[in-house]
Amino acid sequence: MENYNIRRQKKKKPSKSIKLRRLVVIIVLFCFSAILYNFYQGNQEKEVMEARVLALQDEISKLKSSKEDLKEQIEHINSKGFIEKIAREELGLVKKGEILYIIVDE
Repeated sequence: MENYNIRRQKKKKPSKSIKLRRLVVIIVLFCFSAILYNFYQGNQEKEVMEARVLALQDEISKLKSSKEDLKEQIEHINSKGFIEKIAREELGLVKKGEILYIIVDE
């Protein structure tokens, strides 16, 4: 009966060096995953910032155009002819030597 005795093989416990290797692999994988995640997040933020820069550059060009239009309006309003026109039409002023006739409708 001794010959028929089946011995159970004991499961070998992993040695300390194998445990250490597994731990190192897990840590390396975790660090690699963290680096990839940070790279992905940074890339997403970069794309958002680039879109924002383009939008702001477009807004700047529109504002510069508006500024030029306003400068032209100021020059027109400050011109002698425009001031004279407003003085005559809205204020009823006349130049020296001119006579103002007011026509009254009956």
